[in-house]
Amino acid sequence: MISTVTGEIDENKIGITSPHEHVFIDMRMCVPQSDNLPKYFYDKISIGNRVEVASDPYAILDNALLDEKDYAIEELEYFKEWGGQTIIDCTPDEIGRNPEALRDISQKTGVNIILGCGHYYDITHPDYLRNAKIEDIAQEMINDITVGIGNTDIKAGIIGEIGTSAIITDTERKVLTAAGIAGNETKKAIHIHTDLYTENGFDIINTLVKEGVSPEKICIDHVDVWLRPDYIKALLDKGVFVEFDNFGKEFYVSEKRRFAYDLERIKLLKILIEQGYQDKILISNDICLKTMWKKYGGQGYAHILRDVLYMAKENDIDEKTYIQFLTKNVINFIK
Repeated sequence: MISTVTGEIDENKIGITSPHEHVFIDMRMCVPQSDNLPKYFYDKISIGNRVEVASDPYAILDNALLDEKDYAIEELEYFKEWGGQTIIDCTPDEIGRNPEALRDISQKTGVNIILGCGHYYDITHPDYLRNAKIEDIAQEMINDITVGIGNTDIKAGIIGEIGTSAIITDTERKVLTAAGIAGNETKKAIHIHTDLYTENGFDIINTLVKEGVSPEKICIDHVDVWLRPDYIKALLDKGVFVEFDNFGKEFYVSEKRRFAYDLERIKLLKILIEQGYQDKILISNDICLKTMWKKYGGQGYAHILRDVLYMAKENDIDEKTYIQFLTKNVINFIK
């Protein structure tokens, strides 16, 4: 059985699933700030100024906040229109997890929502984590999974996304180890946020496996920002899942920090399929910006079911294989 915000459901009921999304999120504390900010930095996002974040998503601070429930309902209804049945919301508490609001949204839209638990990367950590014992952090996650999140009876269905920085900090290491303990005890899947431009996946895998986590319960996220085929294949050879979860993000902040384009992602997926890796790949949008919502001119949660699917078929990826990324592979990861 799979834990959702409305209760447990059988695994055959989750259907087409986007395995890494955010319905509510507040990433503003992660946005770099300086003394030379553009005058529009503190403006509210609108269709009129979204051009300012076309290349740099954090050029306007408000882009890092999703907190509009009515719009969230509209966005998920559109996802459902295109065949989506479930999303996994990987938002930790410190960046906006809201279980009760998500339960209401799920009931209104009919879209299943599976929640994660744990903590994001260091800059967002609540103060108590600095001195917390690993065992206590692990028990917090176990309680979220087995009892309920906070004072609710809403149970987390996965662990994560657990955050790690380019250089994994001491507190991040504690949280990661705690996630391994919780994962070993509950047998829940673990989503790991990795730095976009480094190759920390092997260190992360070793830490989790040392705590008894099976590789097939680990997903190394965000491998599709800077495409490194050899790194991705080496991760897959460890038996873990990898996630192409930045579809719809084609930012050009600078040449060294350029995001891959969707077409480049698809072409690499095609190669990985040809090499026999299709059973260990997940795909998602990882929506975490206002301008990714349709309301603000983006493609929305349905992007992977509409535009990206079309792109995949044009590049000779069989639709059945593509849908496997969103169905069979997700079930195998989280069940």
